[in-house]
Order: sequence, then structure tokens, then C-alpha cells
Amino acid sequence: MTNSRWLATALLVVAFGACTNEKIVFKNREPFNPPPDGAFLGYFTVDTKQTTCGNCHVGAQTNWAQTKHSEAWGDLQASGHASGSCNACHSVSELGNDVGHPAGYSVKADSAYHDVQCESCHGPGYTHVQNPTALNEPLASIAADTGIDNGCGGCHTGTHEPFVDQWVQSAHGSGEALSHTAGNVSCTPCHEGQGALTVKFGVTGNFAEKGSATPLHITCVVCHDPHGGPNEGQLRASISTPTTDNLCVRCHSRSGTPPWGVAATIGSTARGAHGAQGLLVIGQNIGWFPPNFAYDTTLIVSSHGTSANPRLCATCHVAQTTITDKATGAFQFQSVGHLFDAIPCTDNTGIPIPGDCAVTQRDFSACSNGACHIGGPTTARAAYITVISNLDNLLDQLWDDTNNDSIIEGTDGGLLAAMVARGTAADSAALNFGSNVTTTAKGALWNAALAATDDKQYFLGGKVFGRGFATHMASGNGVHNPFLLQSLLSASIDAVRSEYGLPAPPNYDTTIHATMPPGARVKVSGQRVSR
Repeated sequence: MTNSRWLATALLVVAFGACTNEKIVFKNREPFNPPPDGAFLGYFTVDTKQTTCGNCHVGAQTNWAQTKHSEAWGDLQASGHASGSCNACHSVSELGNDVGHPAGYSVKADSAYHDVQCESCHGPGYTHVQNPTALNEPLASIAADTGIDNGCGGCHTGTHEPFVDQWVQSAHGSGEALSHTAGNVSCTPCHEGQGALTVKFGVTGNFAEKGSATPLHITCVVCHDPHGGPNEGQLRASISTPTTDNLCVRCHSRSGTPPWGVAATIGSTARGAHGAQGLLVIGQNIGWFPPNFAYDTTLIVSSHGTSANPRLCATCHVAQTTITDKATGAFQFQSVGHLFDAIPCTDNTGIPIPGDCAVTQRDFSACSNGACHIGGPTTARAAYITVISNLDNLLDQLWDDTNNDSIIEGTDGGLLAAMVARGTAADSAALNFGSNVTTTAKGALWNAALAATDDKQYFLGGKVFGRGFATHMASGNGVHNPFLLQSLLSASIDAVRSEYGLPAPPNYDTTIHATMPPGARVKVSGQRVSR
């Protein structure tokens, strides 16, 4: 505004005040209201959902206002089944923090406590706002478990919200790999909560456990941002991006291509692919490519990794399923997919449970959502069995561990066993895990380990000529990328036969039985042709 316009406006305001005989008065307001329960502050302004914490922490307030937490009370009232037993989880209360006794809405039914606000996780903020210092900063806990109120488990449990209940039973919540982090710091970015937050997601903020020497599992806040963000479910990264920036693929992509590690001495073990599940799904940096491999390896992706499956890993591994009573149809359990098992075992009521079981006891409903396997769970189960059968046939042609001792030896079946039986110096060199040279035989074994099924787990950890080799399960029994895995195995078998002059094994069949996914391209006479 120019000086003249400013002066004119000021004179107009003064004149208006003189005519109305009113005074314009400015009055400072304290940045917080007296806490209704004596500890929790709650909303500063109820009708605008301005939290007291948000008066200073503006960014957190802005993000939180876009989350479902900020609508928790209204959603409950509109649900048609609101009851007093629901209130504590839909308001600021003793649940989710370490106050340790009934508080907030539980003792004072004030609208200032509606919704899941900052203090629901951080605890009472009254002391902090009176004298904000690092010494009285109310830090939230990132620990999670059933039976504790301090954290997400305070509310996200039970038959309707069993997020923590299922997570505790999952590999994220009880994975044995957590113990590895104590002796190998390189494991922490994917196997330990604090390491994952820092390295994979760049989180530098404070929380109650920060700096603790006690390792944390991959807890809820590793994947979910409590303050909100642009991704669904308050996730820290997108689940639809078909790259290594994908939320799941950030960790499930450690290594997918040779060389093997080196087993320096007899009895030691060479390490193969590690956390390669995501790389298989998106078809990136995965597998050993035999000479003259027929397909454009930069474009071979799984049908599970194309635009036809926009949620990628989460479509199958984080599927929600409502379980009802088989006789009455009454609600029993809302599975939220946090076992992270795509086809979980079920108990006699149909509720998903952890562990191993027959394929007939597994729930394939996640595989038949929307446009996926539209014939239903039965069709999906049949496709799954077919993929495993095809892979098992190809794996047997490389190595059939007939005595189940996980040692490639001359009495076993398959081409690699035939090389051991022949035992020439060239055969020994080709299967020498004391070197990191990728021979055709070791490349074929790399692909076989990537494709290993539950039936052929000896490919995940075995020995040959006294040295060991080991790989983490990556194929998902083949479904992570059936076409690429079968193509790699077929080409590997042909390469081993050609390189080492071996005859075709019994029941020789390298026919590819999978259907090529839309958009993949094959090389024909040096040119790429779309399918």
C-alpha cells in the first residue's frame, strides 16, 4: 500500500471510531487454556480443531489436521455404533501415552478432548507449555506391544483394530533377525527400528526410546508417520511406486545380482541375494543373466508389479478381511493384514494365524480382490499350485537333493550334481565358492536360490565341495515374479548344459508355463517386440 493510501485508510478508521464512539482494543491471549482435567490441554479452539500444541508446532498441526486421527470423534458419532466403551480411543485420554491412570476425556467429558490429538501419544502437555524446555518435553514412545497403553497398542488392538495384535505375531514384530543387529551394524537399517527410521526415512526427531542401546523391532512408526503426510494410511512413503523408493522395497531390496560372497575356508559360507523380494516384484537389478538370455531384462516385471496392481506388495501382504461366523454371519474379527502374510493360515473359524500349514488351510482372499484372479480364492489357489509345480520341475533339473542333506553330491540328481560326480578340475573351479568369480554354474545356482520354493529350501542353504552358500527366501513360492523366475531357470539350465557339455537330465522340460505380463518385451532377431 502506498503512503497516501495507507494514510487515507488510517484516517477512515479513526473517523469511523469517532462516529461510533468505539475503541479498537488489542488484547493478548495466553497460548493455552486451563486444562479441564488438570493435566491434558486438548484443543485451544474446539470449533477450528486448533490444538494447543499446534499454537507453537505449526507444521505438526497442519499435517495432523489431514489425518483420520483428527476426525476420530466425528467418525465415531457418525458410525451408528458409538458407545461409551469407544470414547477413550476416539479422544484424548490415558490410552496411547504413559500417564498411567484415567485422564482426559475419561475423567472430564469435555469437547476440548475430542479426537486423537497430539497429547494422545505425547502425554499431558500442561507442564511443558508453562515453561517449555527440553527437560520437560513430553516425548512419545515408539514401542509397540499388546497389553501396553504407551504407544499405538493403547488403541489399535482388539477384534476391530488388531493392528498391534497381528504385528506382534509377524516377522516385523518378532523377527529373529533383530538379534543380528547386535553383532552387525550393517543390519540395523532394515532390522532395527531406530536404524530404519534414521537411514531409510531420514527421521531425526526425538522419541522416548531414542539413543537406547536396546534394539527395537520394526514398530508401527517405522512405516507410519504419526504426524501424517501425503501418503495413504499415514505411511512414510508410497506403496504404489514401482521403484526402490517404494515403502516396502526400501528394505526388501538389499541385493539381487551376483557375485556371491566368498567362503574363504572350507566350512565357511558364501552369501547370495539378500532381501530381494521387492526387486523381483519390480523386475529391477535381479538375477544372473545367462549368455544370450532372450528377454529384455530391464522390462521384465511381474504381473504383480504392473499398473494392474497399483498397491504392489501391499495388495497381497496387507489385505483387510472381515471374518464372520459361518453359521450366523455375525461379525467375528477384522483382519487388518498386519501378519504381512499374503496367504495366511487360518484357524477353524477362518481367522488368520501365523505359522505353516497345508495350502488348503490358507486364505487366498487377498489374491482375488478387484481385477485380480477374478475366479475367486479357488482360482488363485490353483494358479499358486501351478507356479510352484513349474518351478520345482525346473529346480530339479539343476539339483535334486535326493537324500535331503543339503549337500550337492554325485549321488543327487540334476546337472550340478552331475558336475560333482564327474569331479574334474574344471568342475571344481566352476563350483568354487572360495572365489567371487561368477561362473555359469554359480550363476545358475544364484537363480535357483532366488526361485527356491518351500519344497526346495535346500537351495537357500547348502554345500558343495566343502564350502557353503546361503540365500534368503525371495520368490514367495514363485509368485513375486513367476515369468522372470521360470525364464531365468530355463536359460540357466541350457547354459549349464552348453558350457559344461552335459546331457539333458531325466524329465528334461524347460517349457515356460507362465503368461508374459502386459508391457514386457522380447528380443527377436536383435529387435525388441512388445507383447
